[in-house]
Amino acid sequence: MKFVFPRISRLERDILATNSIHLYFDMLWFGVLTGSTLSFLSIYAARIGATSFQVGMINGAQAIVNLIVALPAGHFLARKAVDRIVFLSAILQRVFYGVMILLPALFASSQQMVSILVITFLMSIPGTSLAIGQNALFGDSIPPENRGRVAGIRNAVLSISTIVSTLICGQVLMAVDFPINYQIVFGIGFLGAVMSTLHLKFVKPAFSDRSAAEQVLSVNGRRKTIKDLLRFDVLRGKYGLKIGLLLFFHIVQYLGIAIFPIYQVNEIHLSDSVISIGNGLFYVLMFLVSIRLEGFTRRYGYKRNLGLGICLLSIYPVFLALSTGPVLYYVASIFGGIAWGFVGGTLYNYILEAAPVGGRAGYLAWYNLVFNAGILLGSLGGPSLGNLTNLHIALWIIAGGRFVAGVALFLWG
Repeated sequence: MKFVFPRISRLERDILATNSIHLYFDMLWFGVLTGSTLSFLSIYAARIGATSFQVGMINGAQAIVNLIVALPAGHFLARKAVDRIVFLSAILQRVFYGVMILLPALFASSQQMVSILVITFLMSIPGTSLAIGQNALFGDSIPPENRGRVAGIRNAVLSISTIVSTLICGQVLMAVDFPINYQIVFGIGFLGAVMSTLHLKFVKPAFSDRSAAEQVLSVNGRRKTIKDLLRFDVLRGKYGLKIGLLLFFHIVQYLGIAIFPIYQVNEIHLSDSVISIGNGLFYVLMFLVSIRLEGFTRRYGYKRNLGLGICLLSIYPVFLALSTGPVLYYVASIFGGIAWGFVGGTLYNYILEAAPVGGRAGYLAWYNLVFNAGILLGSLGGPSLGNLTNLHIALWIIAGGRFVAGVALFLWG
């Protein structure tokens, strides 16, 4: 099948160039946020004595909000100018990163963890609108024929800026006394959040893809209900099996998210510098895989690459369980980066491939529901698993679960 894309005028080319530049800088500064606050918040929580349940609820709180807010947010965004809503949502969400800088000065350690969970819950409300709106804004601001190139450059910029930011923050954490070192790291993250938001302000939705876009607001001229959006008929075919397998994957994926930081800090006593180097290795390998992923997907397809990546994800908790110091932790980070290069680069395309054009809203709504349910169940189940056994045994169980999920998707997904 040959795809013919419409030509664009000189004015539209200028708009495309401007949008692309601001989207690149948006991702560059978001990488700064990722390599600072987002990478070290759970480590900070572990260092102030947080339990695995509390660390898990950093992700669990976001999932709860997404499950409640995602569908109403979709209806709300369908009636509003997407660029304005994205900018306002970004401000309302990211201002809380500035509040985190003040936590060590305002509260005792036990109160700080409660404050972090409250902040996470509050910022997830505008964060849901931001996540939905950003996907729509990207589609409306970049023509279809340019999206692959722009998305690829954005991912490369994100990887590089995250690596640099992570390594810089690691040095800050080693050179400055606790907790001022983490306040500086959170300040770097807030700067990244502010600058990313500023660049989103200048992205304009000049290329609305109305022929392929789905109107969330109406079906045959009437308002969609939850029943209309969550089409149960799509689960009767192969897509139902895919969704079930992905639910299992996301559960075993997030089982470890609450355990890993606690194990790194309390069990094998890794320093912030070692953790930052491990994070850097993770993102370097993820970047290297990402830039070669197109050839793998063209040859083997999204399903096989996704299954392979999930199987490789099982190696991370294995080496973490075997680790008694930095060396095996670095090995775990290397395999984790390779694995996530495959998983992160194929997962959404795997879903889109299974969702037919003209009916994607119902399919994607189910995946959004499954994804957040997996986060919530995994974030709550991980600490429970650790309490029932111990953190070391829990890591081996998580490794086994991830391997089974990868094999199942490879064979039957």
